[in-house]
Amino acid sequence: MNKKVYNKINTIIVIFIILISNIIIVTNFKKTLQWKSYLKIDSNNREYIEQMISENYKLNGKLDKVAYMGGLGDWYLYLYYEDGTEDETLLNDGEGRELEEYIVENGYNEGLASWNKIKVSFLIIIVTIFYEVLYLIIKSMLKKKKEINLYEK
Repeated sequence: MNKKVYNKINTIIVIFIILISNIIIVTNFKKTLQWKSYLKIDSNNREYIEQMISENYKLNGKLDKVAYMGGLGDWYLYLYYEDGTEDETLLNDGEGRELEEYIVENGYNEGLASWNKIKVSFLIIIVTIFYEVLYLIIKSMLKKKKEINLYEK
């Protein structure tokens, strides 16, 4: 393969990797700041969750999942129903403390997962930049060596 073609392909791949990593960082940044914990409702936890929620809020259907997001002294409870509708309520710090802890302990923290994606993307960008700098240094050294060999002949 021609060296010029290889150099162009190398540059395109490096730019593509950095671009994709930046897109991942941007798309996950908001989720990281929200730090929401989701809990899927199933037959094992439905009765317990619905009973806990009904102490502070009136349900409007059959729940599919719930989410917790901390606020400034308060916290948000997001309700996702099986029919696709969503609802949210703001609860005081003391309200539903047991429900909040249950969601956090047994749920999926989207903010943490997004933060991990951002960290991996930054690492990929650093490795890609390091690779490209190393590639350019080696390319420059080989070019100088070739020029010296041509000069000596």
